[in-house]
Amino acid sequence: MHRRNLSLASVAVLMGMAIPIGAARALEQGPLAGAGLRSRQPATRPLAASPRASSRPAAALAPMPVDTPRPSATRALAPASTPVPPPTRYVAHFDTLAAGSALPSDAQCASEIATNPWEPRPQNLTANQTNVYAQGFRLQNSYLGVWAPEYERLVTGNYVGTTDQILRWAACKWGFDEDTVKAQAVVESGWDQAWLGDCNGGTTQPETHGCASVGILQVKGADIPPDYPGTWPAIWTSTAFNVDFAMGVRRLCFDGKETWLHDRNPTYAAGDLWGCIGHYYSGGWYDQGAIQYIPKVQAVLAARTWTPF
Repeated sequence: MHRRNLSLASVAVLMGMAIPIGAARALEQGPLAGAGLRSRQPATRPLAASPRASSRPAAALAPMPVDTPRPSATRALAPASTPVPPPTRYVAHFDTLAAGSALPSDAQCASEIATNPWEPRPQNLTANQTNVYAQGFRLQNSYLGVWAPEYERLVTGNYVGTTDQILRWAACKWGFDEDTVKAQAVVESGWDQAWLGDCNGGTTQPETHGCASVGILQVKGADIPPDYPGTWPAIWTSTAFNVDFAMGVRRLCFDGKETWLHDRNPTYAAGDLWGCIGHYYSGGWYDQGAIQYIPKVQAVLAARTWTPF
């Protein structure tokens, strides 16, 4: 298993700071990638004890076009206290915004996503409908907060919807091509929020039974102490928070704010999307782990395996 090779102490030394920092994590391969995409240990199935786990084998995503505007009557169910606003300006596809761009708000992105009942992962329903922000959860003392406190404040998970809508929402608010987010989620978990990874028998939250990485984008925050502090339990209970945090980490890298990376590898610079996708997996900058991971996401992106027709 690949993992960030920068220890908490060494990051603090690089910054001249005596503060705990969650290093990024090694991510577990999901079941929906095409043939030949698994290069790590066999993926871990969700535990049956999990309220969102499924004991059935992962099924192929339903062959229905995504993001087709639908009448409001078909909107995914949402709690009355956190309704999904109707779209005011439907955006057919969210693209990558340049490094340093101003980012849209939670509400703006929610309003630009068309209603669509397509749900290839019905087992995500509980986590998809859990709005931890509305419940009072706030990200604090996190890895994002060390390098860019304003990014920490932006991570909310303040959205409910289908799995596809959640991936689109996070792509919109962090300014990334939505298909790159969808492709990475296929590689990480097969779009399964109950997915568990990095199950190496270390000390973790009791709910994950020795697995450190959780959720649709395999955020490594269930280990004790956590690689990504401040994220538990929201990364496990809420699909939107899991994706929101992961894309915040990608934007942190993409905007050139992980300056310690440049100290270790002078080729690190803002605006390198694929470098940052690889960095999310390996913790390095075009190291061996990243070089092996990037083509897997690119292959899923090219094949669009989440929408087979």
